[in-house]
Amino acid sequence: MAATSFRFIVRTPHETVLDTAATSVRVLTETGHVGVRQHMEPVVLPIEAGLAIVRADGRVTLVGSAGGLLSSNGREATLFTPLGVVGTDPVAIQRALDEALAAPDAELAVRARLGKLEGRILAELRRGPHDAPPDAGERR
Repeated sequence: MAATSFRFIVRTPHETVLDTAATSVRVLTETGHVGVRQHMEPVVLPIEAGLAIVRADGRVTLVGSAGGLLSSNGREATLFTPLGVVGTDPVAIQRALDEALAAPDAELAVRARLGKLEGRILAELRRGPHDAPPDAGERR
């Protein structure tokens, strides 16, 4: 790593999609773009969905994300995001993000199925004798 660079990592719940040296990173927040550089004050920022621009050694890498949190301590910055795509073509990154968001993953499918199962269980419990209030004579 060059003396003016810092480590930049992009992590999703399933993998690290980028781990590189960077001289600067620009991310999108609710109030606008924020630059990240080496030796900056420690910070944790909520990141909006969009493109992060990573600069290092004269090259630019783009990171499309579904938003998340950025944590930086001045030597290392990590973007935690539910979905991240790395590349150099913004159109291709947007296409990959759209495809990933359109196709439900296994985790979402399991959550949906568990939600339906929970709904059925609750409906059965509501129909059963458990709904009847206790008899007034049973109170102590």
